[in-house]
Amino acid sequence: MASTLSKGPVFTAVRSNNVVFQLYSCQCRFFSHSPQRSAMRGIPENIAIKQPAQPSMATRGMGLSRSELPQDIGLLPGTYVRPLWRDMPSIFQQPQERLQLEWLWLKSGFQNFLGLVAYCKWFNSGLPLRLKERRQAARELHQRMYSAFAKGDIGTLRKVCCTGLANNLSSRIANRPRDEKVSWSLDKYNRTPATLLTGIRVLSDRATQIPEIPDSGVRQVVVRITSKQSTGKSRVVKTGKSEVSVESTAPPKQQDCTEYIVLQKLRWYGEDEDWRIWGHATPTTVEDLANPMFVSGLTLAERMEAMKEQFQGKK
Repeated sequence: MASTLSKGPVFTAVRSNNVVFQLYSCQCRFFSHSPQRSAMRGIPENIAIKQPAQPSMATRGMGLSRSELPQDIGLLPGTYVRPLWRDMPSIFQQPQERLQLEWLWLKSGFQNFLGLVAYCKWFNSGLPLRLKERRQAARELHQRMYSAFAKGDIGTLRKVCCTGLANNLSSRIANRPRDEKVSWSLDKYNRTPATLLTGIRVLSDRATQIPEIPDSGVRQVVVRITSKQSTGKSRVVKTGKSEVSVESTAPPKQQDCTEYIVLQKLRWYGEDEDWRIWGHATPTTVEDLANPMFVSGLTLAERMEAMKEQFQGKK
């Protein structure tokens, strides 16, 4: 019966349509006939299959909508954030470190300005410098972020903050008790010499092109904000169908705050995004002087190679 089916049209059709069976039958023939087996001796058993080419960053970026474009690219390497005067090392106890920090402040300011001019006038011809709007944008976004966080307005947070910061604040809002109400107010700006008597001082303004994506880049501005803020918590109690009473659980607390806010503006394929708050930065310290981006005497290639080795060592 089996021999009869093997010679009939049904079995022939199954063999021709079953790829697995065809492969198996070919292997049986190779090992059952000595001439064909000897002919295969010169062919390696493991044949490397060439992987298809991966799409470039530019190709992947073109396939994304503006809402899907990444926002959290991190703080640009080598960003120098000047500390407060009282936090700087003493010129008498640590003169070398103090002079190095002062030199980095001058050098980074000069390099950042040249890079900003090149970004706006060379790489992106005709792009305005937007120097005046930096402090104004910082003031507006700073107040909108904290007001929205106190009210639990997640929609506003996603408009004024980058994705990572918005997700962090949203999760903190979700963890609040349902009957808790948070209040926040900015009472005044502390116009100290640390902010040039303005309350908001620009410490760093850097811009760079995004590799492999034409007419695209990122600009980050670090501002120091000194202010007097008040926060409080209360509990909402429902006494009736429409009656609501508020009981204070913590009296309003007023304190002086010094913050280092990072503003970010992305540019994708010639279209500028709005300013957003990327997050908070920390001032550069003496320990940061060992960072390859701050070590003197290295070329740019050597700095990038050292950063690469440092990053791989942390994995």
